Amino acid sequence: MKSSLLKLALVAAALCAPVVAQAQTTSTPAAMAPAAATKPAKSDKTPYKGTVKSIDAASLVVTTAKGDLTLAIAPTTKVKVNKKVAKVTDITVGEKVTGSYTKDDTGALTAYSIHGSTK
Repeated sequence: MKSSLLKLALVAAALCAPVVAQAQTTSTPAAMAPAAATKPAKSDKTPYKGTVKSIDAASLVVTTAKGDLTLAIAPTTKVKVNKKVAKVTDITVGEKVTGSYTKDDTGALTAYSIHGSTK
C-alpha cells in the first residue's frame, strides 16, 4: 500500500511540475519586457484673449483680434478676476480677459477658464 501511495504522489508531482514551469515561462518575458513609451495627450483647450462684449450666466462673447468668439459657460468653467477665484457675475462688459475653451464633437465652444483683470 505504501508503494501505491508513493507512485501516486510521484505521478501527481510529475503532472504538476510542467504546469508550474509553463506558467513561470509565459509570465517571465512579459514581466521583463520594457514599458511602451507613451506620448502625452495633446491639450484639447484653445487659448483666447480679448475684451468682453457681452456676458450672462449662460454665455460669454469676447471680441478678439480674429473677431467675436461666443463661448458657453458651464458649471465647471473656472473664473478668476485679478488672479483670485471669482464668479461669472464678477466679469463685466469691457473687461480684458484671457482663458481657454474646448470644442466638442458638434462644434460647440465651452469656456474652460475665464481670467479677468479690472486693473
